[in-house]
Amino acid sequence: MIKAIITAEGQTKEFEFPLNRETEYFSQLKEMGVLMPLWAVKVSNAEHAFPKVTLTSDSDFGAHLVKLFDGCTLGEVNDMTEAILKTREDIRTELEQDIIHDQYISPEEVYDSIHEMTYSLGSVTETYYFPLSGEIYDPEYDGAFEIDNYTMLGNLGLISERLACYIGRGENMASYFDGAGHEKVLLADWGFAELNGVLYGKVDARLTEPFIREEKEAFRDWIRGQNSDGLGEGFEQREIRTEDGDLYVSFWHSGNDYFVYDQNEMSAYLNQNMSLGGM
Repeated sequence: MIKAIITAEGQTKEFEFPLNRETEYFSQLKEMGVLMPLWAVKVSNAEHAFPKVTLTSDSDFGAHLVKLFDGCTLGEVNDMTEAILKTREDIRTELEQDIIHDQYISPEEVYDSIHEMTYSLGSVTETYYFPLSGEIYDPEYDGAFEIDNYTMLGNLGLISERLACYIGRGENMASYFDGAGHEKVLLADWGFAELNGVLYGKVDARLTEPFIREEKEAFRDWIRGQNSDGLGEGFEQREIRTEDGDLYVSFWHSGNDYFVYDQNEMSAYLNQNMSLGGM
């Protein structure tokens, strides 16, 4: 799709993106004296650049795609080209034509367009909710303490930003779901929702048609698995810098009160809590 010609220490190597194996990239650049991850190598052929990086392509589509990466890093090039290859065939032709006709000015616009095009293929949106918990590490006492919902809401912007960074632009979590009804799932977007003054995690699923009962339970179990062992396990280890210390947010806990509820179940849960709170 795109080739990167990388020059350093009098040596030149060529890589095709997206990379099949990043380890091969690192080992070859190490031979050139470049000890930098993809996200630290900028696309630049300027005199002071180290290493010097030029992007090329043998196709008309690739040549127009190259224009979007001015000032970007090779990490961004790799993610963008990989996202395009993973795009559903029923929208890829339109996307490639838009790129050839220079309809976008940045990779971010391409990501947004992929999401919008994929969303438009569906007719149903289902949302699933789950509780959150958080801790702040206090370096003074070398320990962590649990935070309340008020603190969680106060840091929602930082939490959302960290999650978006962790998942990565253009990453569609739906591609990891292979259970019953997987062919109906177009998108699976993790996020947050404030309901009755409490912050919850949520997953918005865009579907071609509604789940039947068996499919809904399979999808719900998958969310629970992602929250405990997949995406959630990794995210809860990523610190979120706040004025009070490093915040860690978890999408899962082992208590009996943990749940993954659909919209109707969540509404009933909230109504029940409001009734109990008013007693």
